[in-house]
Amino acid sequence: PLLLSGDMSVSPLDIGLVGLGPFTFEAHQAGSIVQVSRFDNYFEVDEIGNPLPYLDGIDYIIVKEPAAMDIAFRSGRLDGGARGFGHYLTEERKRGYRDTLGDNVYYAEIEGGMFRLAFNMFKEGPWQDSRVRRAIALWVDREASIPAVLGGFGWTTPSLGPPNPYKDKRFVVWPTFDKDPLAQRREKAKLLMAEAGYVDGFEMGHLCRARQTLGCELLQAQLKDLGVHLRIQLIDEGEWNRARVSLDFDTQQGRLSVLPIPEGTEGVYGVYSRSPDSYSKHEDSHISELYRLLRESTLPERRLDVWRRLQRYIFVEQTYVVTIAEAIYVVPYRTYVKGLIIPPEDGHSNTDFATVWIDKNE
Repeated sequence: PLLLSGDMSVSPLDIGLVGLGPFTFEAHQAGSIVQVSRFDNYFEVDEIGNPLPYLDGIDYIIVKEPAAMDIAFRSGRLDGGARGFGHYLTEERKRGYRDTLGDNVYYAEIEGGMFRLAFNMFKEGPWQDSRVRRAIALWVDREASIPAVLGGFGWTTPSLGPPNPYKDKRFVVWPTFDKDPLAQRREKAKLLMAEAGYVDGFEMGHLCRARQTLGCELLQAQLKDLGVHLRIQLIDEGEWNRARVSLDFDTQQGRLSVLPIPEGTEGVYGVYSRSPDSYSKHEDSHISELYRLLRESTLPERRLDVWRRLQRYIFVEQTYVVTIAEAIYVVPYRTYVKGLIIPPEDGHSNTDFATVWIDKNE
């Protein structure tokens, strides 16, 4: 049939998938499997000149439930786990793998997203007062979120996540603030709420992605004792992509992968007019100026100084974003899967599997 420009109903399958990757599309059975086969004209070779990829093909088995994935993995139907919310292992599930498969499994650890709360500075409400935002940041029990929200795998300052050889840890996208004991932080939080005139608390909306309800419920339960009633606005994936760049909410949460380049964070911490996807919706020109200084600085010491000023301004002085904990994503693979390149951060990367081969003879 004739395909017209602007026809939103046309999918890639209608015109044939086009790509430069090591594998080509072979077949798809809805809800069951996606199959790819080796692309014989792929341009890359290994260090001794052998053409890539090594595998003849890959079958991506579609398993919606994590428990079903675990059963398929243990029974030998799967050679590796899946990357994605819900399928990354929890501590409990990893113990099950160890108990049944022992040393026949290895575990990829990937820096995941930051569990956080961000304020919409375009909406009127008590959170317009920086003392209120600061009180909320001080009140949240960050350590408790790791087992409750992140499946047991995560870290908070000053700890660091999985090693990334390409990242200068001095510039890690993570604040080293609020290290006092929780009881002291919460005492200060109540004083700030009283100073701001909110002894009796207030209600605040919270945009919540459907697949991240655990984090929303944790924040709701914790902030209740501060007097903040967090009204959860639960939305599905399609609505999330629209709402998170809108100004229709009071606060929102989500995940941020730790970026290796500080300048790259302007897209999530910068002004709304330049980046609607920025977590906190604001038009703070001082942040833009600090990012300009960061881009123009060449000496490492100068860059580090500007970056620390940015962190302190965003997370403490203004508290536009409440950083809570950083996830560690854990993916299981059978030990006979060789040559896998595990991304140090962002599970969406290093997924072409060009260098992977299977060796069950060891």
